[in-house]
Amino acid sequence: MTDKFFVSILLLFLLQASPLLAGNISIDEIRKEYPLAMQDKAVCIKWFDAFNNQVNTLDPILQAYKGGIYMGMAKFAVITKKVSYVNKGKTLIEEAILNDKNNIEIRFIRFSIQVKLPQVLGYNKSTEEDKKFIISNIAMIKNDKFRNDILRFLKENTAQ
Repeated sequence: MTDKFFVSILLLFLLQASPLLAGNISIDEIRKEYPLAMQDKAVCIKWFDAFNNQVNTLDPILQAYKGGIYMGMAKFAVITKKVSYVNKGKTLIEEAILNDKNNIEIRFIRFSIQVKLPQVLGYNKSTEEDKKFIISNIAMIKNDKFRNDILRFLKENTAQ
């Protein structure tokens, strides 16, 4: 009976964790946990691993989140790896924008990274352009919580 119980618990765990283990990333889950990943090393590593286990080609929004996660990894990495994480994240985000330049979520990911990165890294040239684009198109976001999160971020992270 103990073996059946253990197998049942293991199976339940694997079923709950399987989307990330199998490389199926939910946009809703990354959207929800992305802000936490920028603050919590364990959450950032979880998503870093999930993106690196991704088997399918990423759509532009997920590619931008992957780039953001790379930027988050730079925050937690040893000094010798920081620049490589930043460069990879930047490449992923810029490719996502090239593939869907009018996507407000992708532009917001870039904006949120650029206003937080030290200016010495030189990845801050699009902040004003992205801010204007976001403000001009914020009404297009149907998800009230996500729209409010963006508005709150803008209020907290930009000069009036």
